[in-house]
Amino acid sequence: MLDLSLFVSASALFDSVSTTQQIVILILLFSTEKPVRTSLGFILGLSLAYFVCGLVGLLLVDKLNDMVKLFMPNLDAFSNQNYYQTQLVIGAVLTVCGPVYWFYKKRSKKPPMENRLLARLKNMNFWVAFGLGAFLSASSFPAALPYVASLQKIAAAGLAPAAQAGFVVLYNAVYALPLVVPFVIFLFLRQGIVKALHHHVQRLNLILTIAMLSGMGLFLMADSAAFFWWGKPLLSSRFL
Repeated sequence: MLDLSLFVSASALFDSVSTTQQIVILILLFSTEKPVRTSLGFILGLSLAYFVCGLVGLLLVDKLNDMVKLFMPNLDAFSNQNYYQTQLVIGAVLTVCGPVYWFYKKRSKKPPMENRLLARLKNMNFWVAFGLGAFLSASSFPAALPYVASLQKIAAAGLAPAAQAGFVVLYNAVYALPLVVPFVIFLFLRQGIVKALHHHVQRLNLILTIAMLSGMGLFLMADSAAFFWWGKPLLSSRFL
């Protein structure tokens, strides 16, 4: 149970931080005419739609498995030795991708996308923001491999329906955390924080993306290293 909780939490955090554009949109919503209502609507739309997708995914987990197999190699056929060697290589690639992405963004001459988004989001209200959040969650769910992998693990654990739903709640609570933190900070510091947030939103986007890529890479490498060093990975079940 503890191992499943750790797997679900780690997957949810990676899933959330990997969608850095959602966090950028949230920060830009702080400058709308009614920033608290609008940003709250966006968070609720994202979270509720993703939660519903998770419950539906549990009911259709076999079809989700078939869909994933179309795009992912069948790693179940790998021996543990080959699997953790492959995971080690994937982790190394992701770790290197973080600095490479930073170098690319620093040299890019393209105008910031955040400026164009801000002009479009200025007059957004609660329900439009809610709908935008729900649309982003629903449309991204089929490609959210960490979420799909977590649903597979939950379904395979042989838990009662209430316990399965509890793990979906855990996933979505962790998933929403990187969105809730800036929202709470804004509530307490809203008078002087908006301009500062907009000034640093590009840097925040860059930092989150690098943290997601390199952080996940380091975690996969550590999991593989634990297997080769102690004969037991950090997680008792395979991540991929």
